[in-house]
Amino acid sequence: GAAAQFKALMARVEPLGSAIFGVPSAAVREDAFAALTLGRYAPSLATLLLVGPAPALSRPFSEVLDQCGVTDRFLRNWLDMICFLLQGATTDDAPTTLMAYMLSDFYKDGVVLDFPKGGTKSIVDALIRGVEKNGGEVRLKAPVAAVLADGGAAAGVELADGSSVKAATVVSNADVWTTRRLAAPTGHDGLLSYLDAQCARVTRCESFLHLHVGIDSAGLPAEPSEAFPAQWAALDDWDRGVGAPRNLVLVSVASLLDPSLAPEGCHVIHAYVPATEPFEDWEQFDEGGRYQSAEYREAKDAAVDVLWRAIERYIPDVRSRVKVALPATPLTHRRFNRRDQGTYGAYLPASSGEQLMGHSTPLDNFYMCGDSTFPGIGMPAVAASGMITAHSILGVREHWRNLDKLRIK
Repeated sequence: GAAAQFKALMARVEPLGSAIFGVPSAAVREDAFAALTLGRYAPSLATLLLVGPAPALSRPFSEVLDQCGVTDRFLRNWLDMICFLLQGATTDDAPTTLMAYMLSDFYKDGVVLDFPKGGTKSIVDALIRGVEKNGGEVRLKAPVAAVLADGGAAAGVELADGSSVKAATVVSNADVWTTRRLAAPTGHDGLLSYLDAQCARVTRCESFLHLHVGIDSAGLPAEPSEAFPAQWAALDDWDRGVGAPRNLVLVSVASLLDPSLAPEGCHVIHAYVPATEPFEDWEQFDEGGRYQSAEYREAKDAAVDVLWRAIERYIPDVRSRVKVALPATPLTHRRFNRRDQGTYGAYLPASSGEQLMGHSTPLDNFYMCGDSTFPGIGMPAVAASGMITAHSILGVREHWRNLDKLRIK
């Protein structure tokens, strides 16, 4: 049955996950000194290669499911959904490393999902404090218009207001397509050819529909429970697949976990479709300011009806409780997150046998990080790739001291 199949799967996955955990991304750098920093974890690295081996780790996770005899329809659908939420692809296209890492973590004894007090803003605030504590500066409302180069090396950036910031090293956290546009003024043939090749090699995930809502919470629970959870998924039709447009919706009521996120007597709700909304359906509103038109607003309201219906599974009268509602489309996602075509990110199917681009580039002192460079779309990829890039820029001694500070043994 399903329980036996899941047990067999976890017996295969848990050793992989443990081995992957033993080789932290914090130890990776993109030069010859990686042998030294990774060598610090040689036993775990050897175990990983032994239980993998490496070629199998990059293969589609569906192959592991087949090898373990996982045929139960619910299990396959459930794992497809988890995989899609993490990677923007189903088990047929996501690498085994990602799912082995996540599943072994999800199903540890006593595991819980952490939620930051103060919401995600508290994470941003902590990052800003870290930057400023170490002598850095965070500039808001200062979008980059171009990367600057001098003598075959990155030299800074030009901002949209025409001012420039000089720098010995430049790191782009923009997606690969946006970085290509920003890099065009450098005129560096090697860099531009490289980015053109990367843009052509990867696939864009689709975009999002979002709905942020503030409601009157009178009569609703103040704490989460099985009957009234803080988070839930609503899927209309398993047969259509988790990647079908407007079929899967994720909902969270963060104020159930942290009441400070909403005024007294209120709840805040976020509902979204996870990278299944085609940008092409919204391009008609991208010309001549039509994103401000009545037609766009009508289309937006009609599109997010699926999000309202997902919320109504637990709050049937939610629409009558609304104090504020902010719907968003792929155009919104592109505008506020500066994502090309509002995409969730770049990915390569594991079945291709290829890897994402990495972090160094043909232009000296110009690096890239973010989810165009590291698998596992979203924040995990951004955090891991940012750490790898930072350590590639730092000298190996500073890198080693950081590993000591992080207490990653």
